[in-house]
Amino acid sequence: MQLVGVKIRKIRELQDLTQDNMATQLGIKQAAYSKIERGETDISYSTLKKIAELLGIDVVSLLTFDSGLVIHKIAENQQGSETNGFVFNNGLTNKERELYKRKITLLQDEVNFLRTALDKVLGKTQ
Repeated sequence: MQLVGVKIRKIRELQDLTQDNMATQLGIKQAAYSKIERGETDISYSTLKKIAELLGIDVVSLLTFDSGLVIHKIAENQQGSETNGFVFNNGLTNKERELYKRKITLLQDEVNFLRTALDKVLGKTQ
């Protein structure tokens, strides 16, 4: 079972929120918030409830969160299988797939360029 702090961190990261942002909204310093996520501070129910609200979920969903599942917060116009304000990601969109293909191609080109440059420096020929 995951610690509550780990669950909070995972959900915060999924929503692209920073510790600093969370701390500011809670009215505490970033270092104090960091201790919550690391499990070094006992969390009161009222603080847990505020954190859950900032993350857009209820306390039960926060406590039962399973980071083994890949999820994305539901946007207003997004459709899917809703569960406590989340939708389970059943795959990549065509746009995401194309983006990843382009990134992979660019990385492959970079690797080939670096191999060629390294071979020249080392005096190897192909």
